[in-house]
Amino acid sequence: MKNGKKVGIKEGVKEGLKKGEKNAKTEIAKKLLNKGIDINVIIETTGLSEEEIKKL
Repeated sequence: MKNGKKVGIKEGVKEGLKKGEKNAKTEIAKKLLNKGIDINVIIETTGLSEEEIKKL
């Protein structure tokens, strides 16, 4: 049972880090859009898709 709990915690931490990274990229993309930076530069810089950026 202890091993399962460790695995669960490890997966939860990994998931949280992924969400945090995604949120950071989204915030950066918003700021770049507000500065008038070309969407293709934002895609290349953040790794977000065009669709993700257009939703911001």
